[in-house]
Amino acid sequence: MIDVVMTSSPQGSNEFGPLLPLPAVPDDEMGHGYSALQVNRLAAWAARECNWVNGMAMEHRALTAWEAICEHLALAPTRPEETELIATGWKAMKSEHYQDLKSHGWGGQNKKLISRAFLRYWTDHSAPTRSPEDAVVDRIALAQIWAALRPRHRDVLTALAVHDDRRAAERSLGMDPVTFARALGRARRAFYALWHEHETPSKMWGYDRPGARHQNVMYLVRLRKRKAAQRRAESRPRGRIGRPPKDIGISARGLLERWESGESYSGLARAFGVSKEMIRDRILRAEAERAEVERAQTERVGVPA
Repeated sequence: MIDVVMTSSPQGSNEFGPLLPLPAVPDDEMGHGYSALQVNRLAAWAARECNWVNGMAMEHRALTAWEAICEHLALAPTRPEETELIATGWKAMKSEHYQDLKSHGWGGQNKKLISRAFLRYWTDHSAPTRSPEDAVVDRIALAQIWAALRPRHRDVLTALAVHDDRRAAERSLGMDPVTFARALGRARRAFYALWHEHETPSKMWGYDRPGARHQNVMYLVRLRKRKAAQRRAESRPRGRIGRPPKDIGISARGLLERWESGESYSGLARAFGVSKEMIRDRILRAEAERAEVERAQTERVGVPA
């Protein structure tokens, strides 16, 4: 069993002090026999031993790990080990830390590039007072664009927003799938053209994935790359896999004829300077090919084999 540190220890006994308050009922079971006090201890231990989320407050680490461990205990079909619960807390802290970095504009592989999230976050927080300008501009722009759209475009976009399902939206408008898809595409292009007025409209790509089926942008990018690679692989001409057979100066059919005339595998191997196994394999392959040709000819003629 892992020797975890008590979360209720005095301030002087640990450099971070207590990370989580003591539960009201320490012996209250949280799932699979783990008590509330044990969950607190595991979350605190995970927070103190996690060294790859520097900059994340220790109390925030412990609370994040505690929430993840409680959720894991509620969903696990069998009793998890302590190490599994601690790893669950570490994973949650790492995800929370990266999400925090991303919201501050430090996500991505190239840390030298200033992302739009960085500008959006620090432009707002570095001002003397927080300004509602961006939110107001977006709302006003949406109202102006909505009024400028054609009624048909507004109907299609409204139906999709209300029902959150393409099939239901199609039925509400009395459209078949093809007609609805075309109308939705035209409505979106009209919206983008007005939203990016005097600029190049952004490209439309991806799929409608409402609710639990939603996938983020990078998932769609990777999915498209995989499908493109698969199409390229399928379009290539399929040839023989591996090295071509060694040329020994005679075909497999010629070897078969000489073998049927009475020559042995060993004699043919000495005659062509190769191994007896190679001679036997080529003769067997030639026999199989000849049998296949004869069977096909028999089937074409219609004579039972």
